[in-house]
Amino acid sequence: MAISKDDELMLFALRKERDIVHERLMQIDRIIKRIKTGKYINEESLGSEGTAVIEQSKQTAIIPLNDFPKIADIKVQVIRVLDIHRKAAKLKELQNIYNKLNDSHYNIRETMRSLHRSRIVRMIREKDASRGIFWVKSEWVENDQLLDEFKPDGFDMLYKSENLEYE
Repeated sequence: MAISKDDELMLFALRKERDIVHERLMQIDRIIKRIKTGKYINEESLGSEGTAVIEQSKQTAIIPLNDFPKIADIKVQVIRVLDIHRKAAKLKELQNIYNKLNDSHYNIRETMRSLHRSRIVRMIREKDASRGIFWVKSEWVENDQLLDEFKPDGFDMLYKSENLEYE
């Protein structure tokens, strides 16, 4: 049975789509591996030439920023931004990092809310306040306390732990 020209074209398009999806999966696997090994990038280390400096166990590595999953789902990208920053952060800070890494001005507010509903991220706010102060990954909070390594500078001076809620 001969394959028609339309079928050949459809097969070509499907193979191309398969290759794109495969590359996405490989990229996600690389991100998962980095997260598991603790190799993160923080905002202060973002370089101007498309690189980032990572310090881990007294070793320094330069990681190309093009490893940021630009074609991944927006939720994966936002989680990656949190992993890069590694500190409790205001939405505006996270938005700025996202804009730098993705060359995009997509508003991540609704994505953060969706991740919050899924309990992947949590919001820190003062008791009786209507607005949150910081966003954190859920794993950064133990016993309703933000772990010290994820606190921004001056956090303990500005906020008393008994006045904070972790939603």
